[in-house]
Amino acid sequence: MKTVLITGIRRIGFEIAKYLLEKGYDLIVYYKESSDKARELEGYARKLERIFQAYKVDLNDLESVSRITKEVTEKFAPDAFIHVAGPYFPTPFKELSLEALHLHFTPTVEAFLEISKILSEGFLKKEGQVKGRIVAFGDWAVDTPYKNYVAYFVSKGALHTAVKVLARELAPHVLVNCIALGPTLKPDDFTQERWEDYIRRTPLKRSVSLKDVVELTYFLMNVESMTGEIINLDSGRHIAGECG
Repeated sequence: MKTVLITGIRRIGFEIAKYLLEKGYDLIVYYKESSDKARELEGYARKLERIFQAYKVDLNDLESVSRITKEVTEKFAPDAFIHVAGPYFPTPFKELSLEALHLHFTPTVEAFLEISKILSEGFLKKEGQVKGRIVAFGDWAVDTPYKNYVAYFVSKGALHTAVKVLARELAPHVLVNCIALGPTLKPDDFTQERWEDYIRRTPLKRSVSLKDVVELTYFLMNVESMTGEIINLDSGRHIAGECG
């Protein structure tokens, strides 16, 4: 059975992890503060008789990321990598700092590249035409960004580019794709009123269903002829323009 490494299990990553366990995958997860989610997933994996290992990892610490990922590769030989983790907090341009840029860019892009580099070395030792799969989570609004989230959108834009670059670099044996996610779970800094207004601006007038998120992720864990794609899963939000 296949083994997947997932970064970030606090919200959407948690749902993806549960779904993949149900589908028979073994899981390795990196978390920063969500020890409660890790324990819950561990218990769930035990019931399903799946292998599960959680590592407390700060993706801003690239030396630690590299060391632990090498250990994971040697011990578990993952078949796929799903990068969900990444910060999301306001950074108005007039208040933008190098620290804020680093706090977004390092876990979102640099850690993604470092983990992908290490894992892909293991992927390429496997048998078969498709030897590994990488899925990153981006954002629909990279092309039509809203205000006051400068560092976030710069980092997500770089992530989208990284996906396309790795798709070329790792072809033909490792597939690399990205889900550009739209409104799924209310951000911590959104009021309920702002969230509802945000949803109303989508052509479908509803948030992205978690069912769609986990099933699309699962599809990308099995697809054999798609790479370098940025897939909008956003209730049509990308065709409605800037959202304020």
